[in-house]
Amino acid sequence: MPTKYDDARDYQFHEEDMPGRCFVCHKDTDVLLIFRQIKSMLLVHLCRDCIYENIAEYLLDNTRPWLSEKKTI
Repeated sequence: MPTKYDDARDYQFHEEDMPGRCFVCHKDTDVLLIFRQIKSMLLVHLCRDCIYENIAEYLLDNTRPWLSEKKTI
């Protein structure tokens, strides 16, 4: 059964974000992390250097509510 979430609109990327490139410096790097830009509350890809230099402007957002009851085994 596929996982269902009720928050798809909360996981939209910034219109200027380009997968494979850092949102801030636009470099094509092997390692990009996804953060939420506080100003727009949209997701962006950031390289390690840019997140370190601009941490006050971004949030690490890795939470997601479940639509139905989560079962534990």
